Amino acid sequence: MQRALLGVLSLCGMLLSGAPAAAVLLDKILAVANGEVLTLQDFEEHLALRRIFQPGAFEVDRDGAFQRFVDQTLIRQEALRTRIVEVEDAEVTQQLHALEQQPARREELAKLIQERGLSLNQVRTWLRQQLMVQAFIDRRIRLFVRVSDGQINQYYQQHQQAIGAPFSDAVREQIRRLLIEQQVNMRLTDVVEELRRKGNLDFPP
Repeated sequence: MQRALLGVLSLCGMLLSGAPAAAVLLDKILAVANGEVLTLQDFEEHLALRRIFQPGAFEVDRDGAFQRFVDQTLIRQEALRTRIVEVEDAEVTQQLHALEQQPARREELAKLIQERGLSLNQVRTWLRQQLMVQAFIDRRIRLFVRVSDGQINQYYQQHQQAIGAPFSDAVREQIRRLLIEQQVNMRLTDVVEELRRKGNLDFPP
């Protein structure tokens, strides 16, 4: 996950053909993951849709965002290979329906579809892939994470001053969720590293 984002993301001026560099880069191959080609256009559309459907998942930098994009591709491929999870059309429709209830985000999506020439089917495919990745993480990792009362008590004792609240049931539940997410992230890192080792990843110059 520490690989630097390829230099092709930078605009380099005009090519000999006279075509704008930005137009050429839209089709630039950034990576090939187990035979699946990932282009700059794929990456840009992923970021744009993520900002609309997952506004809380803020990307700090393009380098990290690109590596997460590659990792999600590997996870999705593994989910398809193992058939651990399935995403029904109704789940995708539910996501779209939820967005329809928010006028500002609905208008953002309509504008994005128009500007990038996306179809509703392409949006649904992206949503299905996101749901598949999350379902895989839940089924393969989160389901097996356990946090003991002792771990919760220890965390509270170590961070009592920062928490600044009595050890109530609500605080206990917040700590439990936090510790679960920490363990999920640690195990997910191991899973992704294994997928990278076993997979065939190519980053064209």
